[in-house]
Amino acid sequence: MSWMFIWAVVALVAVLILMVVLPWLRRRPEQENLTQANIAVVKERLQELQREVDEGLLSEQDMRQASDEIKISLVEEQYAESKGSANASFALACGALLAIAVGATAYYKASNIKHLNDAQAAIDALPNLSAKLAEGQGENFTPEDFQQLTLAIRKRLQENPEDGQGWMFLGRIWMALNQTEEAYAALEKALHYSPDDENVRMTYARALMMSDDKAQLENARRLLASLIDTNQQNDNLVLMQAVVAGRLGDKTLLADTLTRLEGKLPADSPIARQLSERLASLNGEPPVKKALTGFNLTVEITEEMATQLPDNAFLFVFAQDANSENRMPAAVLRLPLENLPLTIKLTSENAMAPNYSLDQLSTARLIARISADQEAPPQPGDLEGSLEALVENGKVIDQTIVINKELM
Repeated sequence: MSWMFIWAVVALVAVLILMVVLPWLRRRPEQENLTQANIAVVKERLQELQREVDEGLLSEQDMRQASDEIKISLVEEQYAESKGSANASFALACGALLAIAVGATAYYKASNIKHLNDAQAAIDALPNLSAKLAEGQGENFTPEDFQQLTLAIRKRLQENPEDGQGWMFLGRIWMALNQTEEAYAALEKALHYSPDDENVRMTYARALMMSDDKAQLENARRLLASLIDTNQQNDNLVLMQAVVAGRLGDKTLLADTLTRLEGKLPADSPIARQLSERLASLNGEPPVKKALTGFNLTVEITEEMATQLPDNAFLFVFAQDANSENRMPAAVLRLPLENLPLTIKLTSENAMAPNYSLDQLSTARLIARISADQEAPPQPGDLEGSLEALVENGKVIDQTIVINKELM
């Protein structure tokens, strides 16, 4: 908000007040002149009455009665004028208050004070939110944290719209919130303003890899190819390229990348196995079916929590590593809530990333959460239950989760 706007609002209020005050100021001299004229007329009439008494035309008693009537008439007239002046003052005060109220309302609406306060609060919270991210606590972000972080970054981008790093961070947040279209738009701007920044290109490539759209996967392949040209020894980039090649069905590129990665991945690496199986499939070889690792989960709910079930709710069931602080799900399912209890299968096929699944865990923290919407981050009012269970590779184990608490 500029000083020019503030002065414009002040000028508007001043004009509104003057429109009310000026007519009243002009009227005051007229009222004073009229009062003086009335007093002069009364004095002249009283002198005439005294002269008539001196000439014997009027008795003393009649003169006093006439004098009293004239004085009473003057007092009544002055009272009426005073009352009119009071009414004018009241109207003036009301008009001034109205002008101030109109100006204040216009100022509030135009300046968007609430949003300015929200933006300032978000900027104030930015250091703490950044510290959370640096400590690897991004998975514990609440919807309010994401909202504040997004608002703070957008505020900075408003001041510096060519900040490629800012657009990249905004894209990452939107990817975490599954707002892929917004994320792609932000990362496209990040690449436009910082075309040589490897972090920007890497982030954009990772985001594009999550898409099912062939054009987006082609963009990811081009970005990764340019990154590999300048980072020949970066095996992580080659692995990402192999994943993209597998998703695109490019068996030549997939075979080449797997050759470059030979001996560099653990023998039991799930992603290496999946990529090899994908290449075999592209070459027309029959797939080798591997035994699944996971759980047959029966989800139940206590009677107390059952009374709080929201309408049209969603059920989230996911597994985390119980032996580390990593909160990224190794497997996750989201489905519309049906009648409880119900039984679902959560296995390595439900992994979010090809290189991180239930096959990598020895003990899993299993969580079932009921939410009123489809947003993955936990929110106050969500209903939840959890347990820890041993993971056995190649086996699907029966377990039961009881939803027994409300998140605050």
